Amino acid sequence: MEIKPVTVCNKKEALDNFSDLLSRAGFAPKNWKLALVKPNICGLYHPDLSLLKRIMDFLEPQAEKVIIGETESMIHSPQEQFRRLGIYELLKDFQGWAEAKNLFSDRVVKVRVPSPHVIDELPLPETVIRCDLLINLPRVGTHSTTRLTCALKNLFGLLSEKRKHSTYHPLGVDEVIADIAKVVKTDLNVVDAGSKVILGLDPLTVDIIASKLIQINPLDVKHLRLVSEDRGQKLESVINQLRVI
Repeated sequence: MEIKPVTVCNKKEALDNFSDLLSRAGFAPKNWKLALVKPNICGLYHPDLSLLKRIMDFLEPQAEKVIIGETESMIHSPQEQFRRLGIYELLKDFQGWAEAKNLFSDRVVKVRVPSPHVIDELPLPETVIRCDLLINLPRVGTHSTTRLTCALKNLFGLLSEKRKHSTYHPLGVDEVIADIAKVVKTDLNVVDAGSKVILGLDPLTVDIIASKLIQINPLDVKHLRLVSEDRGQKLESVINQLRVI
């Protein structure tokens, strides 16, 4: 499998030259009917709102409809976070075209996981299935269970399950993340890494770079290893071949 390159820059450059940096990372703009942007807003690490605004500006001439989507966590509801973090206010500039949505309001679609680690079927919101562009917007951080929370871990927040902790943690969160990665494919990953921004098409490669930026050895992150092995590659090989541009 081709190893996708990753772009790393400072945050100001990302905001000022977003389109050029996307092109450098291999992302080609086109027209989309429905774009879903998944920021991590119900977890502990929230991406900078300026990055979300820049993504929305980029999408406005390209997408017919944009949904900023999130599901509930143990500690937050999406609605309270949309309000508290200023996302409802941001969307006033995009009225009638974009919305912030609690994805628990969607019809649930159960998707089979091929050769699963721990889950045969994933309950996903219909928006995840219907969208023709999925942009993943996490902020990198440490995690007590998985060591790293970034692009792959952020997809855990797409599961349409109210009791995520009691349902999935006993199974092994790293294994659950690897199962999600088999089914949910992101088109673009924009990672808030503090003073830097990481952009890439592949959540695995951006997570490798993100882990290094916060001084975590990617070889010590189990779900990175599992996702790589599920693709038929050793994580060590991916790390050695990965290019930062």
